[in-house]
Amino acid sequence: MEFPRTAKKIIAQTFYDKEIKILEKQDELNSEGGIISKITSCKATFKGNVRFVSGERVQSGLGLVKRGDIQITCSTGVKVDLNDIVSYAGVQYTIIELLPADSHLTIVGKR
Repeated sequence: MEFPRTAKKIIAQTFYDKEIKILEKQDELNSEGGIISKITSCKATFKGNVRFVSGERVQSGLGLVKRGDIQITCSTGVKVDLNDIVSYAGVQYTIIELLPADSHLTIVGKR
């Protein structure tokens, strides 16, 4: 059974109150052949709920290890990909995990 759209809308209005930026990046080669990513602009913004994670955290009973510094929950309609760079409160995070669910999308980012 799919989560009702009206419920998704109420959750978004209630909890998704933080603005997150999706940054545009351009990869360039340096003189030694390494790849350097440069931020060029903000390509989009979205609203989400932010939770900071300190270090690695083990979910008891499930055996799952969460890696990352930030977890963002947002609408399932947000278009982001792994390795995209997002910014919240002036800090940049690389997306390392996307966990879709019926009611929301969880984005895990590493500083």
